[in-house]
Amino acid sequence: MRFTFPSLLLGELLVERGLILPIELEDALAEQRSTGRRLGEVLVSRGALSGAQLTRALAEQYGVDLSADASAVETSNEPWQPLGRVLVARRAISQEQLDEALEAQRRSGRRLGDILVGDHGVSMLDLAAALAAQHGMKVADGATAVPSRFADESVYEVKAPRRKPLFTTDSFLEATDFAFEYLAAESPDVLEIVRVRGAERERVWECDQRVAPADSPDAIDRYGFDPNAWTGPRG
Repeated sequence: MRFTFPSLLLGELLVERGLILPIELEDALAEQRSTGRRLGEVLVSRGALSGAQLTRALAEQYGVDLSADASAVETSNEPWQPLGRVLVARRAISQEQLDEALEAQRRSGRRLGDILVGDHGVSMLDLAAALAAQHGMKVADGATAVPSRFADESVYEVKAPRRKPLFTTDSFLEATDFAFEYLAAESPDVLEIVRVRGAERERVWECDQRVAPADSPDAIDRYGFDPNAWTGPRG
């Protein structure tokens, strides 16, 4: 299986937002490869940005404006999982509600966050806290969250190569969540995320289950982790 890990896209987001410098991202990715820690944890521990900055940037990608200072964000040791699974584990929604939300997302193209909040009663703070937990942060008592008008310049399409998009969103994090859930449910041979900026199109994520495990000496440098050792999001 060959695929690109979402932390590389997280780093791009933080650079684009001006929260970290490209050299800081390169150094953090190198530490991530050697330690196995999540990129967000590495960046915060190195002082490249605060936990609050990281959490707010991630939350905005899901349409949430999180009001929290640095003291309201703590480190978390929870493993990375797709957003819906984090919410189920935290009992913010049931598995049945998640399945219904993912089906509605697939049919309508709406943001998963919008569906969970609008149709299933998930609070904005629960949504922000679950998103923070994905990336090694924990929102502590005292934080508040409200809907945000933030929108990315890019559009991300989840699709099979040379096929129509299965899902389109302005959040690459949401596109990645959808991609992992779709892989688990449908197990397609190849799935990709394409970033669209005006007339420009760039494939920024791919999972190809037809190929043999990567065995080249630069596999870790290429993917940002060991693709032979990683088994996907933990259920």
